This record gives sequence, C-alpha cells and structure tokens, in this order.
Amino acid sequence: MPNPIITPKKSVQSGAIPPTLALGEIAINHADRRLYSRNPATGEIYKLAGTKDAPDRVWSFDISADGLTTFLGYLLYSDFPNTGSVYDSTAWEISRTIFNSAGDVTAEASATGAWSNKQNLTFA
Repeated sequence: MPNPIITPKKSVQSGAIPPTLALGEIAINHADRRLYSRNPATGEIYKLAGTKDAPDRVWSFDISADGLTTFLGYLLYSDFPNTGSVYDSTAWEISRTIFNSAGDVTAEASATGAWSNKQNLTFA
C-alpha cells in the first residue's frame, strides 16, 4: 500500500482560525504555533494543541492494522476518571474514517464511548 502524504491546511497569519474543516482534517497556524481540528459531534473548530493556551482535552489517534481505518478521539480533562485507565473512560468523542485501497474516504462517522472499545462502538 502506498504511503499517503498528509498535507494539513495551514496559515502564517497570526490569529487565523480555519472557518471549516472536514471530519478528521487538521489545520496548522504557524504564526501562533497552534493545531486545529473539528469536533465530530458538534462541528466546532477548536484548538488541539498550541503554545499560547493550555488545551482542555487529551487526544488519541490510531490506524487499523490494514491501514484503511483511522480513529481520532478526544477526552475532556474534566472527564478524566478518578481511578483506572483514561482509555476506559466512556466519555471519549471518537471519529472514524474508512478509506478504500486507493486512499479515498468511503465513510466517516462518530461515536461516544471508551477509547479502549473503539472497534466495537456504534458509529453514526
């Protein structure tokens, strides 16, 4: 399988926030040193990481063994469990993108559940 080149949207203008992003797409603001994505549940564009403010969530990313499915999920710091693994918290917002062998997106969906159970969630 060929290795795809991932090219995020980008800006060099300070304060620029992308007006729209596709599910699973990211954008970089080089001037502010910030990384943005889209919330799979609400469509909100928000900061994934950056040097000016602390993010309010933790992120996880995974690619299936066959390379055809990607998972991107976040958990708000306020939803961290008091005990046990953070990956077992059922408050993860997870988006799933499925590709065909040519690298084209064939399905996108989201679900809420445990990151450790992402393969078995019902995505809508």
